[in-house]
Amino acid sequence: MKNLFIPLKKEYFLKFKNGEQDCEIRPDQYRFWNRKNVCPGRKMTLSKGYGKYDRIEKVIEFTRVTNNLKASGIPEWHIEAVEEIYGKRDKWLIAYV
Repeated sequence: MKNLFIPLKKEYFLKFKNGEQDCEIRPDQYRFWNRKNVCPGRKMTLSKGYGKYDRIEKVIEFTRVTNNLKASGIPEWHIEAVEEIYGKRDKWLIAYV
């Protein structure tokens, strides 16, 4: 299976690179972000923007669907970031790496 390509803002790419961030959160069923495509064992290529040089490869360890990110132990800065990008949603799919 081909790697999932995940372009990120520089701030969040660096959090993955420094080990501060261990999951990617997007709305469940948002474009390709669903349980069929985002599954344990699949590799993700995290990219600083769409450039070709700053990239990290991670493997999805497990996923979780939730309607409450706070109850999932997600840091407040991460919740604010995904809600700023996607707005408030009923369901979120979290991919832990």
